[in-house]
Amino acid sequence: MMPAGDEKQRRAGATDAESALKFLGTLRTTDSGIFWRYSLDVDKRLENLFWYDRTSRYDYSVFGDVLGFDATYGRNKYKCPLVIFSGVEHHMRTVVFGCAILSNESKASYVWLLRSFLEAMKGKQPKSVTTDGDLAMKSAVSIVFPDAHHRLCSWHLLRNATVRVGRPGFLRKFHLCLMGDLEVDEFETIWTDNVADHELEDHLWIVEMYAKKHSWSNAHIRGKFFAGLKMTSRCEALNMQLEKFIHNGYNLREFVEHFQHYLEFMRRRELVADYKFAYGEPVVKTKLEAIEQFAATVYTREVFKLFREVLMLASNVRVVSTKRTSACVLFEVAMYCKQRSWAVSWAEEDDEFSCSCQWMESFGLPCVHMVGVLVYLNMTTIPKGLILDRWAKRTKQPRAPCDKTRVGEIPDAAYMSMHAAMLDDCRELVSLSCWFFEDYVDVKTRLAKERQSLRDKHRQRLGVPEEASRVSVRDPMRARYKGCGRRVVTS
Repeated sequence: MMPAGDEKQRRAGATDAESALKFLGTLRTTDSGIFWRYSLDVDKRLENLFWYDRTSRYDYSVFGDVLGFDATYGRNKYKCPLVIFSGVEHHMRTVVFGCAILSNESKASYVWLLRSFLEAMKGKQPKSVTTDGDLAMKSAVSIVFPDAHHRLCSWHLLRNATVRVGRPGFLRKFHLCLMGDLEVDEFETIWTDNVADHELEDHLWIVEMYAKKHSWSNAHIRGKFFAGLKMTSRCEALNMQLEKFIHNGYNLREFVEHFQHYLEFMRRRELVADYKFAYGEPVVKTKLEAIEQFAATVYTREVFKLFREVLMLASNVRVVSTKRTSACVLFEVAMYCKQRSWAVSWAEEDDEFSCSCQWMESFGLPCVHMVGVLVYLNMTTIPKGLILDRWAKRTKQPRAPCDKTRVGEIPDAAYMSMHAAMLDDCRELVSLSCWFFEDYVDVKTRLAKERQSLRDKHRQRLGVPEEASRVSVRDPMRARYKGCGRRVVTS
């Protein structure tokens, strides 16, 4: 029996691919920033499709310093790889920057996709990229993002280690080498002993992983900014959430529609988190009240919790020695019952700090050694140089003025300012209207009318076309194949 979605398309005389593109066109009634690009093979079959909306582009402008993308299978009836571009937002949650369906995982397909993504994001390059280690993907990253540091996804590495080796004793030490806060010499010792203990010196996968250690070991990646994007649990969470919205048998039109529902779900969660921090501050738990309260006013709730953990450990930091130079003050610090020491420098004139552990450079939060020095200096606030904008509460609420522009050309920053202001009004409206049932019914009815009125206005102003494309687009092949004669079409 033909699925309902396929039957409707057959009656309309459109292919599945054309229906998906037309659906993207209809989204412009509510989002003038929707963008898509696709390529066709020599038989005019859909080969690759990439799309994003206005919110995704704005999110990338704020959080696009780190980028992760991963290919999964079986999310559509054609079994084409699904690629999701993602990152980490200011609540430490996954944020989606865009999505693509590819006909294959060739180097050419990934280069096409990354170049389309880069053009859509106005040429902004990420500082770091995390992938699953696919060779074609890695090659494309080096071509399109030549200055980005490439990291292998921890989740895929741990899964591969379990499949390739599978020995619990080895896996425990491998996890330590992967995720542990180790120095390079400590990593080398643990790795060598672990490999020798399990007689894996000639194991091909082990040899390959050691050669790639600068792409996955915390000890060797230190100092490269990844904002905590190791994708260890994020891959699992992303796939689990997708399963709630997207079924394996969906055609392209259904897939695109339900993926947009998934994005709406993720964004509602972000709004809930924004609402929570907007009303009330966390309870002070340390004896360093002044600096803790300051952090609570600056950071989002989840980032503040991480900072507070660091603050609680600051009592274990002791300043061993200080040395003043012409440029800065150098502090040698040590942790309680630890043999190792670290060097913290403070440029007093500019109020800038740095530490030899490079935690600030890697994650974007001051390390315990820096915080220990702040306490030693009796500071009650966190210096501006140690506060990364991407972790701040107000990072997605810019105060840029809204210049008058033509319809559909409101700048992203101004759009988000208007969006935030409207949300504040809506929160109060929701609270007031839910006190009495008759008010709830009245407001809900008026909102429905206003919503439909705005949709009609958008349709007229934006001139949403009847067809998303004048080009005849055939459905993609179910099996993957090598494409050639690519022709690109942009929305």
